[in-house]
Amino acid sequence: MTGKMACICLLAGTVLARLGVGAIEAQEAKETPSRSRAVGLPQTPAQSAGSGPSSGQSAFGETSPTGGFVTIFFTGNELGAMQPCGCSGGQLGGLDRRHAVLSSVGPENRLIIDTGFLVPESTEQNLIKFNVIVQAFSQLGYDLVNLTEQDMLIARQAGLFDGLGSVFNIITANCPDDANLPAKFTRRFTLNASAVDVTVAVAGTDEQIFAVARMLPAEDTNSSGTVNIVIVSRTDAVSVAAETRAFDCIISPPQSDEPMLIGDANARPLVISVGRLGKYVGKIRVALTAASQKPQLSFSAIPVAENLPQHQPLVELYKDYQRLVKETNLLERYPKFVLPDNLEYVGSRSCKLCHDYEYEKWSTSQPLILHSGDTPSQGRHANAFATLEKVGSDYDPECVICHVVGMQYQSGFISPAKTPELKDIGCENCHGPGSEHLRSLGAVETSGPISTCTDCHTSEHSAEYAGNEKQYFEKIIHWREPVSLVRVKEPNRAP
Repeated sequence: MTGKMACICLLAGTVLARLGVGAIEAQEAKETPSRSRAVGLPQTPAQSAGSGPSSGQSAFGETSPTGGFVTIFFTGNELGAMQPCGCSGGQLGGLDRRHAVLSSVGPENRLIIDTGFLVPESTEQNLIKFNVIVQAFSQLGYDLVNLTEQDMLIARQAGLFDGLGSVFNIITANCPDDANLPAKFTRRFTLNASAVDVTVAVAGTDEQIFAVARMLPAEDTNSSGTVNIVIVSRTDAVSVAAETRAFDCIISPPQSDEPMLIGDANARPLVISVGRLGKYVGKIRVALTAASQKPQLSFSAIPVAENLPQHQPLVELYKDYQRLVKETNLLERYPKFVLPDNLEYVGSRSCKLCHDYEYEKWSTSQPLILHSGDTPSQGRHANAFATLEKVGSDYDPECVICHVVGMQYQSGFISPAKTPELKDIGCENCHGPGSEHLRSLGAVETSGPISTCTDCHTSEHSAEYAGNEKQYFEKIIHWREPVSLVRVKEPNRAP
């Protein structure tokens, strides 16, 4: 085991040990109502009382009561995005709000699946995220999760691999030699007093696609129809799967954050791409009518909008995540690069000595208000760190990096306690480290590294920035000379 791997495993063990969690208990049977047990973190009182989506009913029974249709909800490529950052309005996503979508259909008439890639890579923070996402899936009533090769690696590093099958059903196209994991899963539903079998399979290679096609259940006298869905890991595998004529629906890798219908909505197979980052929930509706000989499929994408109600147990779970991130001190241990030419950050107050006008304008500039309901605050950039403190993300390095000065460099921000002068978006974010400029009393101009607006104003963190760049820029003008945005962002030429 490499030093890095040992460090990651040790961290996972430490996190779980702090919570008093030992090995995950294995279930005797794989299809039981107790599958909704959470992993890793202790249940809240509300969860223990059964307030989750499966309360009072099993989401894991093989046969569902009579209904007019079955809804298959699917997500995938979470990539660790458990919650929108909240830095701007109009953001989609959030596991706590996803509950409102998934619980809109009763457990007896739904199947909830995830196509994999729970976190993007193996890091200390992502090990914590993986654990929390697994628990969130449990609370949300997920029935089936496809584990990619990366998911299984991270699950092992987090010490969760052996117990995942007690939380939800698992399929995989990358079964390791020391495990016995299936490539397909079948659930029988009752539609209009008739049985319909829904099978979900996964395939990575062309050979696996052909093998899965041969394994699919044949229609029998006890079933009025079958719905065969395959998750493929490559876009070019869609045509291979379609040519087998064995599948009613193909779910392919993401083409955008939103799940998309590819091709004709009335064609068989129905081809759909999964979304990303939990912004949408894909929905496949399966209906059985007297006029149709086979179940009919239709697709839609449901946005996880910010006006959806939040599910309180999942809100509390995210607070547990924030607490774990703080306790593991990820912020102070964030890796840092060496600045060129022995440069150092000095903090915005040091600039005030010679640039008093600019400093005052920066510290009192007004934020851009695009909607009447938005709440203004003095100096949005100058008080950027306070927005994290308000939502409890002030120790999350993924958030903090866009709210402080130079966190990724030596002499940059370390923590609120150790480097309070580098909190917020300051002069040196845009103009570069100021040590030599200050030492030389302005004779040496500032130079890079610098940040550009789009380093942080991305679609994930600033949903309305694109298309409103001019309005945003006008709000940060803090100099007297006419100057373009390009010039402000050029080293050695800033005012």
